Amino acid sequence: MASYGPSDLGAVLQGVGALAQAAAIGFAAWMASNTYQSWRRQTLSERRIEQAERILTAAYKARRALGYVRSPLMEAHELSAAEEQLEKQDFWATVEVGRKQRLVSAQGYYNRLNTVIDERRAVEECLPMARALFGEQVEKALELLNRQFHLVQISVDANSETCNDREFLRSIREDISSSSGTDRPNKMNELIEEQVKLIEDVLLPVLRLEATQR
Repeated sequence: MASYGPSDLGAVLQGVGALAQAAAIGFAAWMASNTYQSWRRQTLSERRIEQAERILTAAYKARRALGYVRSPLMEAHELSAAEEQLEKQDFWATVEVGRKQRLVSAQGYYNRLNTVIDERRAVEECLPMARALFGEQVEKALELLNRQFHLVQISVDANSETCNDREFLRSIREDISSSSGTDRPNKMNELIEEQVKLIEDVLLPVLRLEATQR
C-alpha cells in the first residue's frame, strides 16, 4: 500500500489553492464584464432618454413656429414694420401701387420666418442623433417637418407675383396660411400633424418607460 507524507499533503493543498485562485480571478473578470455591460446599457438608456426629450421638444417648437409663421392674421404692427423695411430699398419707389400691398405682406412673412430661425436650427441639429438612436423614420419626419419652412418661403415668393391661375393661388395660399376651406382640408396642416405624431409614436414610449422606472 502506498503511503503519503507531509510533502504530498502540501502538494495537494497547493493545487487546491491554485484552483481557488483561478476561480477567484475568473469570477472577478465575470463581475467586471457584467458591471461594464450594465453600465453601458444604463448610459445608452440615459442617452436615449435625453435625446428623446430634445428631439420631441424641437418637433413641438417647430410645429408652434410654423403655426406662428402661417397665422392667417397679419397684425398692423407687422405690416407697418415690413413697409418701413421696403421703403428703405431703392426699388420701392418704382413699384406699382397695386403690387405694393403684396410685397408688404410677403415681407411680413419673411420677418416671421427670420424670427423662428432658432427653432429651425434646433430641428436640424437633432437629425444625426435622431437617426442614430431612433432610426431613419424619425430622421425623415424631422426633415419633412423642417422642410415646411422652406415651402412657406417659396409660396410667399410666388404669391408676391401676379398670377391668374386660381388653383395655383389656392395651393400656395394653403402653404402660407393655416386656415382651411370648407370643401377641403389644408394639406400642410395635415402633413405637419402627421410628422409630429410619427415622432411622438416612437419617442413617447421611451420617455414613459423611463418615468415608470423612477
